[in-house]
Amino acid sequence: MFGKFGRIRTVTLTAGVLLATLGLNVVPKAPAETTPSPPPPTSFSFAGGGDMGYSPGAAATIKGIATAGVDFSLHFGDMAYDQVYPESAWCDFIKDPQNGVGPNFPYEIVAGGHDLGTGPGPAAQYRTLIDRYTACVPDHMNSTGTYGKEYYFDHPAAAPLLRVIMISPSITMPDGTTYDYSPGTTHYQWLSDAIDGARAAGIGWVAVGMARDCVSAGEKSCEIGVDLFNLLVDKRVDLILEGHEHGYERSRQLATSAACPAIPVDQVNPACFADDGTTSTYTKGAGPIVVVSGTLGIALRPMNPQDTEAGDFVTLMGSNINPTHGFMKYTVTPERIQAQFVATTKGTFADQFSIVDPNPGAYTPPATYTPPTTAPAPAPVSGGPLTATLLPSGGSGRPGYWMLGGDGAVYPFGDAKSFGAASLAPGRSAVDVEPTPSGQGYWVLEDSGAVDAFGDAPGFGGVPAAVLVQGEVPTSLSATPTGQGYWVFTNKGRAVSFGDARFLGDVSSLTLSGPVLDSVATPSGQGYYMVASDGGIFAFGDARFAGSMGGRHLNAPVRSLVPDGDGSGYWLVASDGGIFAFDAPFKGSMGGVALARPVTGMVRYGDGYLMVGEDGGIFDFSNLPFAGSLGGNPPARPIVSVAALP
Repeated sequence: MFGKFGRIRTVTLTAGVLLATLGLNVVPKAPAETTPSPPPPTSFSFAGGGDMGYSPGAAATIKGIATAGVDFSLHFGDMAYDQVYPESAWCDFIKDPQNGVGPNFPYEIVAGGHDLGTGPGPAAQYRTLIDRYTACVPDHMNSTGTYGKEYYFDHPAAAPLLRVIMISPSITMPDGTTYDYSPGTTHYQWLSDAIDGARAAGIGWVAVGMARDCVSAGEKSCEIGVDLFNLLVDKRVDLILEGHEHGYERSRQLATSAACPAIPVDQVNPACFADDGTTSTYTKGAGPIVVVSGTLGIALRPMNPQDTEAGDFVTLMGSNINPTHGFMKYTVTPERIQAQFVATTKGTFADQFSIVDPNPGAYTPPATYTPPTTAPAPAPVSGGPLTATLLPSGGSGRPGYWMLGGDGAVYPFGDAKSFGAASLAPGRSAVDVEPTPSGQGYWVLEDSGAVDAFGDAPGFGGVPAAVLVQGEVPTSLSATPTGQGYWVFTNKGRAVSFGDARFLGDVSSLTLSGPVLDSVATPSGQGYYMVASDGGIFAFGDARFAGSMGGRHLNAPVRSLVPDGDGSGYWLVASDGGIFAFDAPFKGSMGGVALARPVTGMVRYGDGYLMVGEDGGIFDFSNLPFAGSLGGNPPARPIVSVAALP
């Protein structure tokens, strides 16, 4: 589509009467059977971001959106800048059938400051007009209001899960209309009614998008106005989505209350945090999360961790902090919104969070907070984003372990106890079992993404189907040392966090030489490993990379990774029982021994490791005693995983 990126120069009787006339007797024909309409989807995904331009980075982003499996995309202002002209050229870039989203994809836009036709010259970055953009990237969501400026739509239309509201605060349009959202204005009332209307209609989630910001650790001030910002917080919308800052910011969960009658600007008040966000899991209805994602392609700007408002944010990214272009992908179900930054250019930045409904079966609109007439001054607190610290969990060294069959059956041995088996839908398979820190429970992961909790294992939900792309299946689950969260990993290298598990990055945007089959968290809970079948190792957070078999010849695919006792190294096991030790003592292997069935997993056990075969055979290379196997009595379906008592 493109050769060299750069600026483009401007280019100046009825049937019934007829039958009666002819005297014909016609026997009415029974109506044809109609195929019933399919039920509305129970989950979907959408993309979002702002500040694009026209460049290789922008091209990578729009291509990423086109292949992300999303139902629609939201663009929060500042479309072309001065990088392409006229507006129709940028629209053609977006709608390109091969490299863009296509002409009929719902790419929904709202005005930003660079889209108002106020530039003083032909090369000015402010010269393009929102009204020309809306003509060539039109509304496809049957929106209510003025598309491109102030509108909303519900999705899916037949049974909405989400209302998206797009507004243009503090912006004066080319026709002279100013979108002022001060209390008492028609725009303020329109927004308030749109939020209340969604709640009255039983729509579970509300997201409000706009170009400009209020709180920020970048160069922008509260351009939208504190009254508008506090209205959104008072009404407990779920997401406030913005652009304008050329970077990424994800806030703590903000909430007004008697202790915090209004969100302050230029300072931070911890009393205004319903959740500090360090676990990356928020509770629905407690308050909004602000996501600033001006990352679609324009050059990034610095973020300041020492800014007076930086403490409102959990995560920052800019030209000085892990610079990475990309977009946000939000997956919506009745129970949760799962959000992930999808990188589309080289860069190390990653972020992911979820908002979870604590009562998904019974919809209750969140109560709007009504502030007092005179608000007390908040206590200012300075500081940048916080980090979570989890304590490492110890091991008992008790002899015992569980095996998991592909049919969901769990087989306990030694001191391990049975707490139940997974009931699978037809055609599904169990893929992993993970114990709780106490050993008094476990989680079973299904290849559908569902997670079943047994014993004292708390339930945090599973991976929504809409998060997964074609051919992607969950393969592994690793718990945090507290037992209050876990990560689910997929064969594509995606990591999805739940509870107090913090997303630390993944490889889902890469083309892998082999599927990711196993994972393990570090003792601190501040890192994790993934291992692929080709022996490739991916280390995140405080996980230490000590080497891999990636790019080397293997006699059999790698199945599992097990860290050694001091965390400085690890072992890999292949399906033929061969062991590869990296900064870890070699304890023995089954390589070169004829096995009845391939090795399907390995786990840390005592001072060494324990392998399991698909037939339930156990190979113990540790100081703990053998506690039994299924080798002489193979299970109905092959064993897929093994887990040892903590």
